[in-house]
Amino acid sequence: MDSDTVRNDRGMKVKSATLTPGYWIYVCPCDFQYSVCRVDKTEGKWLVYCFKCKQSNGKYHKIMVERIEFSKNWNGKLNGDSFTTMRLHDPVKYCVGAVKQIYLKGIWKGNARIIDVKRIHLSDINLFVSKLDMGLSAEDCRQALRAMYKHRPVNWETQLIDLCLLEYLKESKEPGLFPCQEGEVRV
Repeated sequence: MDSDTVRNDRGMKVKSATLTPGYWIYVCPCDFQYSVCRVDKTEGKWLVYCFKCKQSNGKYHKIMVERIEFSKNWNGKLNGDSFTTMRLHDPVKYCVGAVKQIYLKGIWKGNARIIDVKRIHLSDINLFVSKLDMGLSAEDCRQALRAMYKHRPVNWETQLIDLCLLEYLKESKEPGLFPCQEGEVRV
């Protein structure tokens, strides 16, 4: 990615970036949440500008299709069409529009797109979130998250958590044991 300064129609200097083909996310230090954009051909007309804080101090990051590994299918959530996961905050890795490969104990379950991300603190986890995500009480859910990241130096008072809502891409979901169409009965 190269960065240049161009002038807009009013003669103001505005930073722009040249992006290569692939998926990109703009990340601003003000932490405003942007979505992934797809670049089909190399172009130099991508503004380096945040519409929230009105600054040009953010940066574009290339998004790769990454793997999310689950050691447990909490609450059976990976069996449906949509599911949630809570991960340590990473605005590049967990951004709206990013596609992730979902694995359960090393076995591929399918590819899923992040359709929404809420940034929360550990103390914000309530019964509603904890029951849907892990099937646990709020306190047990907090304890499980602490245990998952016990080998990392995390200050849980300030650490942000990305509560991600993902939806399987239909063409990639692992087939069910008895593949019937909705409403169809096989005898």
